[in-house]
Amino acid sequence: MRLGRLVPALTLLIALALVGGTGSQATAQTAPPPGAISSNVEFIANIPEMRQAIAVNFLGNRMFVSTVHGVYSYDVSNPAAPTLLAALPMFIWENEDMDIDPVRQRLFISRDPRGFITPAGGGGNFPYGGLHIIDISNPNVMVELNFFLLDAGHTSTCVNNCDFMWTGGPGKHLTQPADWTGRPIFGTDIRDPLNPVKCPKPIDLYRSDGVTAYAHDVQVDADGIAWVSGAGGVRGYWTSGMHTNPISSMKRVLYQASPCNPIPYAGGGTPNTATPSRFMHNAWRNVNATIPGEDDPNQPGDQTKGMVLYGTEENITANCASSGRFATYDLRGSFNGEGWKSTSVKTFRMRVLDTWTPEAQPGSTGCASAHYFADRGDSMLAYGFYGQGTRFLDASDPKDIRQVGYFRPDGASTWAAYWHGGYVFIADNARGIDIVRFNGQAGDASVTAPVAAQLIQLPMAEESGYMCPFDASAVTVG
Repeated sequence: MRLGRLVPALTLLIALALVGGTGSQATAQTAPPPGAISSNVEFIANIPEMRQAIAVNFLGNRMFVSTVHGVYSYDVSNPAAPTLLAALPMFIWENEDMDIDPVRQRLFISRDPRGFITPAGGGGNFPYGGLHIIDISNPNVMVELNFFLLDAGHTSTCVNNCDFMWTGGPGKHLTQPADWTGRPIFGTDIRDPLNPVKCPKPIDLYRSDGVTAYAHDVQVDADGIAWVSGAGGVRGYWTSGMHTNPISSMKRVLYQASPCNPIPYAGGGTPNTATPSRFMHNAWRNVNATIPGEDDPNQPGDQTKGMVLYGTEENITANCASSGRFATYDLRGSFNGEGWKSTSVKTFRMRVLDTWTPEAQPGSTGCASAHYFADRGDSMLAYGFYGQGTRFLDASDPKDIRQVGYFRPDGASTWAAYWHGGYVFIADNARGIDIVRFNGQAGDASVTAPVAAQLIQLPMAEESGYMCPFDASAVTVG
């Protein structure tokens, strides 16, 4: 179903006026904000026009920002003076993990089933989501190629070099099977953007101890493993190549993996590290990460290389005992399909190596749930913790996660942080885009600073299932 672009010209003119017009330097603020900033974090600039920012992605020196009021692109070759290039207004909820095809130069916007009525969701949980495919080959004009309906919509991720999209989230609709507690992953062949072809069956079924539950997001690691996070844990899949299938009765037979018929790799259930939630929001495997001290000295090589999984357990509460946290997991023991064979009677859980929250940490004023993070490549993470800002975490020893820097502006609502070109670009739903430079390294001493006693309660949206908080009253264009 192709709907085409339905945005009135007047909306475009209003949006361009509010953000300063394309080809103009953004009104970047360069004075550091009040709050807590560690000495190894250098504030570069803030783009306040991007308030209600949700996600960021890059194509070279072009930064793309998804907000509740539209998609915008900037030239960030000079991070201290970003220049607006193009704007594509649209009211959108939620698209919190925007993806880009760098070869075909296309951008993908996922529309949540709760986002067809108001930009902040609410008003109904429709039986469908949707995907916008946008041509970004011209730096000064973004052109929507197609919009079509899907059986889910919240996040959409490229697999197999953006030949396919995997779309997940959110909760179950009445038109879906009664035994589902949430929507799984739905795959779509988008090689021809005007004629998308849906995979014949859903993906990542029975993910929570044998029950089909909410599959929230997908991250693809350097080896091409697609990690699906959601209710019940994190499971990884091969989507190409010939592999044995650990849940097949024919253990030694090689099968062809594809985006519509993926083959289980590893992963599974996660313990209740943030009671009462076991909702895994997003995950990442650094294929070079190891578990120090756990190699067998009688065996050669780094036997734990690639066995570490990083994961966000999201639980949006200011209660420090249950606020969502960052966790590291040991993948060993999950390569024989344990995560797919798990049931409520005979459960499988990955081993937790360590967990971390901002509670009683330098630069903190209380607790906040973990959200999106990015790995610099050396197990140095830039991590969004909503009201507790961006935390720089050294995960080089996954059994001892350490904070080595922080950026927590007053009034922050930090959704995600991204490494790019030696800088960190932060999507803050309250402040816009913050640009900082982190001057620390893995192995640095932990930062110290006075810890305040104030506890911040983040706004939560009932219509979003209390996941990904949002202040609906703040929805404005600009």
